[in-house]
Amino acid sequence: MAGVAPADTEQDLISRAQMAISHCNWEVGECAALWTRRFARGRTDGDFGQLVGLSPDQVYQRRRVWETFSDVYANYADLKWSHFYTSLNWDDAAECLQWAQDIGATVSEMKAWRRAQRGEDLTAPSDEEFFSALVDDPTLVRMPQPADARAGGAESSRAPFDADAETQLAMPAASVARDIGESPEYAPFHDGAVTPPRSADASSRQAQEQPSTEQIVKRMTSALERCSSLMTDEFLQRFDSVGGKTRKRFLAAFVALRDKLDGLE
Repeated sequence: MAGVAPADTEQDLISRAQMAISHCNWEVGECAALWTRRFARGRTDGDFGQLVGLSPDQVYQRRRVWETFSDVYANYADLKWSHFYTSLNWDDAAECLQWAQDIGATVSEMKAWRRAQRGEDLTAPSDEEFFSALVDDPTLVRMPQPADARAGGAESSRAPFDADAETQLAMPAASVARDIGESPEYAPFHDGAVTPPRSADASSRQAQEQPSTEQIVKRMTSALERCSSLMTDEFLQRFDSVGGKTRKRFLAAFVALRDKLDGLE
């Protein structure tokens, strides 16, 4: 994808983004990033979204994926945009993306492989699922796939609009089994994967065990990190618009958490 020429105007970027919405998230993200640097002047992703026809969250996610991976995504020509969106906040994103590229893994398989490498029990809810029980993720996009994409054909290495893969972002790791017709223990791995499945008896026993304090802390840490990432400048600016009861409950929850954490260090 050719870069935007310096002479392009704000309207040029808006027009490009509007035309790219249905087929290339990368281009939308590039336009949003360039608009933010050149023309925003205090305006936000929400303002750009109003100009092109997207929600603030949809603009934010596309811009952040572009800003994070624009210099390397060409190295993973077989991956879809949603692979990069999924790994946006992972500290081991490069390793996971490379694994997915090497074996042609889906988003769900990549997520499950990462869990296995981190020693998680694939029969238990993931940290992401644990988080989703605490807070709904407003950045998840589920939009209809355009007719020309459903018709088939070769997919661009830039991973154009991919509704099916984006929907997988919230898919539990064990549900990979339903995708490829295998048991959850085997589901996340193609030929060549290195992590062996656990026995059915061991999985059954482990599923019945309660998580340890350390496991709970790890899951809570992931949840809190995700909460922090959601509290963008735009979120903070618009917080006053939240209903009074909801706002008080939100703040009270954080105060209660802070009180419980006092003295732990």
